[in-house]
Amino acid sequence: MSPQERRNNQRIPFQAEIFMQSGNEEWSSNLLDISLKGMLVEPPDNLNIDTSKPCALALFLGENASIHARVEITHRMDNGNWGLQWQHIDIDSLKHLRRLLELNQNDPSLLDRELAELG
Repeated sequence: MSPQERRNNQRIPFQAEIFMQSGNEEWSSNLLDISLKGMLVEPPDNLNIDTSKPCALALFLGENASIHARVEITHRMDNGNWGLQWQHIDIDSLKHLRRLLELNQNDPSLLDRELAELG
């Protein structure tokens, strides 16, 4: 079974700039898609960090909406992209994440099913 077939969460294509920090290093990355479990990002070339350590992440969505979280880099793809998994996300950020997914998903009932599976 392929990773796509095992995946229970809908990944929503979403183009945005995210800001990440680990130790003393800060950088921006391109967000490619997002889900209730994490996101796929395109990090900058030649970034030299310890990818085994958690990172802080910020995604600014608008005037009063942003997502702040701690993430783990769970895998590195052959094309250099990173798969990130949420480690800690505060309640306000989770609300913004849910709303972002609702607005960009073709079938909002799928999001309700995924949320029920998390509980």
